[in-house]
Amino acid sequence: MNKMKIEVWTDIMCPYCYIGKIHYEQALQQFAHADEVELVIKAFQLNPNLPDKGNGYSVVDYLLKTAGLPENNLKQMFAYIEQLAKKAGVKFNLPNAFAANTLDAHRLVKLAANKNLDSNVLTLISKAYFEEAQDYSDIELLVKIGLKAGLDEAEMRQMFAGNDFKAEVKQDIEEAHQLGIDTVPTFLFERKQAIIGSEPVQVFLDTLNKVYEDWKMTNTTLSGMKVKKGKSCNADGTCEI
Repeated sequence: MNKMKIEVWTDIMCPYCYIGKIHYEQALQQFAHADEVELVIKAFQLNPNLPDKGNGYSVVDYLLKTAGLPENNLKQMFAYIEQLAKKAGVKFNLPNAFAANTLDAHRLVKLAANKNLDSNVLTLISKAYFEEAQDYSDIELLVKIGLKAGLDEAEMRQMFAGNDFKAEVKQDIEEAHQLGIDTVPTFLFERKQAIIGSEPVQVFLDTLNKVYEDWKMTNTTLSGMKVKKGKSCNADGTCEI
C-alpha cells in the first residue's frame, strides 16, 4: 500500500528531538489515517567530534565550556525543557546527562530499520539519554537496548566491530545539508510541509490532516514548502531557550 511519507532528521543528543518525536506520536494516535503513514528516520550529528565508545562527558560542561552557552541561558533552557517533559509525561534528567558521539547510536537505528524496529530503538536510546542519563555512545548499552527491542546480539556486535551503516549516516547528513536543514528535529511531510522543533501535538495533528488531504488529491501541487518552527537544536550543538 502506498503510504504518505514523513521524514525526520534527528540527533540523540538533541532534547527537543525526543520531545518532538513524542508529540508526533501523540498526534499520530489521534490521526484517523495513521495506518497510511510511513515514518523515515534520518540521522543528523550536531557535533561529530564528541568522544565515542562510552567516553562521553557531562552535558552541562559541554554546553557551558564547549558550546559556550551562558550559564543563565542554560538554566532557562533546562527549565523550559523540563516543562515540556512534564507535559509529555517523561522524566527530566538532562542536567545529569552525557554529551557523546552519536554515530554508533545512529548506526544501531539504521540496523533496526531493516526489521522495522528503528522507531522503537530510537525512543529507547533517547530515553536512556534524556531520562536515565546514560552514555548512549557505550556499545554495551546500545547492545542492551537493541536486545530489548528484539535485535540479534551477534548481528549488532558484528556491525559495531565494522563500518556498517556509517555511509548511510553520512548520506543522511549530506542530504540534510542539500535541503538546507541545519536544525533538528526537522520533520518533512511528503516534502510539502515542514515542522522544525518540538511543536505542540495539535500542530503535528493539523499538519498531518492538511498534508494527507493534499496527498490524496493526486493532481494537487503545493506552491512551496510551508514551515512551522518550534524549539530546536542548532548545528553548533546549542539548543534554543
